[in-house]
Amino acid sequence: MISGIASWGSETEPFQFAGKNPIPRNDRDPTMASYTAGHLGFHGWMRAVDRAIWRWTGLGVFDLPDRCWRDAYEEQIPPAEAAQEALEDEGCPLK
Repeated sequence: MISGIASWGSETEPFQFAGKNPIPRNDRDPTMASYTAGHLGFHGWMRAVDRAIWRWTGLGVFDLPDRCWRDAYEEQIPPAEAAQEALEDEGCPLK
């Protein structure tokens, strides 16, 4: 377990930060729902990445150029780290 992450989840179990409730599936964003293809762990992780990007830039994860987000999830890169790396790769300053 990486510090701060209680569970990476799975296809049927949601992603969860330590000391927080699991991040549930939310289909309000059809792009997110389609991209994560029903995998609850990946869906929660992507929501956390999206939140970090929004917090730093006011943009959403899908406002950035295409990226292999699933690879970062599978490599168990924490959401904030994955978000920061993506923004740095695009030359976006963090707020």
